[in-house]
Amino acid sequence: MIDEILSAPPPEHWDQALADTLPGRIILVGLTFLDADGEIEDVEQFHGVILSADPEEGILVDLLTQEEDGDTYLLPPQTSNIRQAQPGTYTLANGEVLENPDFVSNWTIQGPEDPANDD
Repeated sequence: MIDEILSAPPPEHWDQALADTLPGRIILVGLTFLDADGEIEDVEQFHGVILSADPEEGILVDLLTQEEDGDTYLLPPQTSNIRQAQPGTYTLANGEVLENPDFVSNWTIQGPEDPANDD
């Protein structure tokens, strides 16, 4: 699974010094999907090894979760949304356990309003 990024981030969202440290590190990602009214529709969690971090292309993650091992996921090019993880055990929504990831990143994605019905 590869998602596409449409444009580069504003400079305040990209820290090249941080980006240079990301490849080879383990990241835990949380995605919360909201409908147009802001209600939660779905929550996804996955983890993987960061393969690359590019201000134009984004942050490419080699997924290691049981269901997606070997797939990749492309996060938006925003290092401002990546935090150093607290040491410890993380239990994902699917029950998988992750020990001591290096970084965490949580995203909220709001869906579009339903199109008007012209009937």
